[in-house]
Formats: sequence, structure tokens, C-alpha cells
Amino acid sequence: CDPSATGELVIPDTIEGNPVTSIGDSAFWRNTDLTRVIIPNGVTSIGYEAFSGCNSLTEMTIPDSVTSIGGSAFLNCTSLTSITIPDSVTSIGIDGISLGVFRGCSSLTEITIPNSITRLEDDTFWGCSALTSITIPNSVTSIGSSTFFGCSGLTEITIPDTVASIGDGAFASCTSLTAITIPDSITEMGSYTFENCESLNEVTFGSGITAIPPAIFRNCTGLTSITVPAGVNSIGAFAFLQCSSLSSIAFTGPAPVTVGVDAFAGVASDAIVVVEAETRPSFGFIGTNW
Repeated sequence: CDPSATGELVIPDTIEGNPVTSIGDSAFWRNTDLTRVIIPNGVTSIGYEAFSGCNSLTEMTIPDSVTSIGGSAFLNCTSLTSITIPDSVTSIGIDGISLGVFRGCSSLTEITIPNSITRLEDDTFWGCSALTSITIPNSVTSIGSSTFFGCSGLTEITIPDTVASIGDGAFASCTSLTAITIPDSITEMGSYTFENCESLNEVTFGSGITAIPPAIFRNCTGLTSITVPAGVNSIGAFAFLQCSSLSSIAFTGPAPVTVGVDAFAGVASDAIVVVEAETRPSFGFIGTNW
């Protein structure tokens, strides 16, 4: 490809009589003069880092023929405001060593995830600070680590009841997120999932959770109350560390068998703990620590 391409670029469907079927790895890497790219029908794949660092790119048209988008394909496309991923795409960013497909797209306000996607890979929307809402389709069964890390403009998100697992730090530093419901389908959650979500004030746990991971709500300073479901048998270290507004902690069933170090350190000094009388833990609740 011509490295001096500028402005709007229409990729042809044939070159010297040969059909264009893919955009190769790093094809337009760090081309800072492209503003719009139109990909023709017939292209089935967009390669690793294909448009990485194209920081003047504002618009992208992806045709229905595309089935895969490589890792870091749009990394740090800081001017990209919206993109529609067609239903034909079945994989986004599966490269193992790559950063997220849309990581650092700080102007991205709107994106459509197709029903053909079953997993949101690690770091996919890392640092997409202009993203205010997103719909996760019912086809998704897992959310990777740091998928929405630093999406500071995200105010709400609905996790469908098809999701079974959420990775480490998936929603960490989503500082505008106010409420989250963890559906019954989720049985596995990583550490730091909602760390530094300072506006989070409402959390609803599903019945599938048996362990609250370490540091899951660390520094969630807006959280005022929490109800721990009956099936939870352990709470990880630093789980609610520095949740300074947390004043009510209720257990709907027996108290957890294990509670990690400083799990509740830094919560409100007058925090009320409600536990079934016959299962109250012998170690008690002293000040802001178990």
C-alpha cells in the first residue's frame, strides 16, 4: 500500500486483476494522514495492527464479508468516533500477545457488537474514555481481563445472563459507572473487577457467585451497602478495601468460611454487619477489619 495515502481512502476490490481478500498485518500502521477508509466487499479479514496508530482516522466502513479482526487492529485510533462491526465477524482480537482491538480509542462514543461474538477479548475497549454505553449481545459467554478498563465515561452496562465468566479488572476504573447487576449465570469472576469505580453505589450479586474475589471493589468510595448472597463461602483479600462510604454489610446466609486480609479495611467506622446469629463468625468484626 502507498504509505503516503491521505484523507479518504477507498480500497479497491481488485488490484492488477487480483481480488482483494484481506488487509494485512500493519498495512496502514501509524499512517497519521488517513481520515476515512472504505473497505470493499470481498475482504474477509483485517490483520493485526492493520490501522494501529492512525490517529486522524474518524470513520471506518467494514463490509459484511469480514469474518475476523486482528488484535490491535485499531489501537490508539484516537479520532475514531464510531464503528459498526457486522454480524459476519466471529472473532475480534484473538492473537494471544496483542493488545485490545480498540484500546486507546479515546474518542469512540458508539460501537455495535454483533450477535456473532461469543467472547470479548482482553483489553478490547481499554481506555475508551468517551464510550458512555454499550450493549453486550446475548451471544457473549465470557468477558476477558481489562476489557473495559478505564472507560471513564461509561455510566451503565448490562451484562446478559449468557455470560459465565468475567476476567481480572474487566471494569476497573470505570469511574462513572453507578450500578451493576451480576447475573445468576456468572460463576467465575477475576480480581479487581470493579476496582476504582468511585461512582458505583448499587451492586446486585447473582446466585451463581460462591467467592468474592480479591480487591473486586477496592476504592469504590461511593458504595454504601452490600448484600452478600447465601452461596458465598469466601471473601478475598482487600475485596472492599477503602470503600469509605460502605456502612451496611448484610449476609443473607451463613457467614463466609474465609475472609481475606483487610477485606473490609477502611469501610465506614460505624459499619453495621448483619449475619445470621447462629453462624456469626468467631473472629467477629472489629473496627474496620474482620
